[in-house]
Amino acid sequence: MGRKPKISCKPNKIINETNIKDTPTELHISYRYLCTNNKKYSFDLITDSREKINLYNSMINKLIEYANIDNFKKKLSDKNYKKQNHIHPIDWKDQQIRESCFTSLNPTLMEQIKDDCWQLGIDNHKFRVHGFFIENVFYIVWLDPNHNLYHSK
Repeated sequence: MGRKPKISCKPNKIINETNIKDTPTELHISYRYLCTNNKKYSFDLITDSREKINLYNSMINKLIEYANIDNFKKKLSDKNYKKQNHIHPIDWKDQQIRESCFTSLNPTLMEQIKDDCWQLGIDNHKFRVHGFFIENVFYIVWLDPNHNLYHSK
């Protein structure tokens, strides 16, 4: 039996400064409000392991693509871009939406962000992520690999 590798939680040295420049228009993705216990909006619906891995990879790659767009929120005014990527605001009053709000969020927070909730397309089939913007941060709330937020047309 081989030795276990040594794992350290401490960095070799503390990084005081980097050459990475953060701009106020850069898109940041946050999972702070990600709801993982709602079975309608999770990878748990996907039973095939390969499909689950492919969806996960698609999500990571697409979110990286979005994050690399300079001034992503300004890009949201481009109708063609939004259509190609299945990006649109979530209108909670729309009859095709199965929910009345992000039920996993604190009602006070939901009231504050209700008008800046969005769907971002991950692939051209049905995978979407739903969340909200606060400035240049997109907080993902639900992963929706089967596009369950909207009733099928």
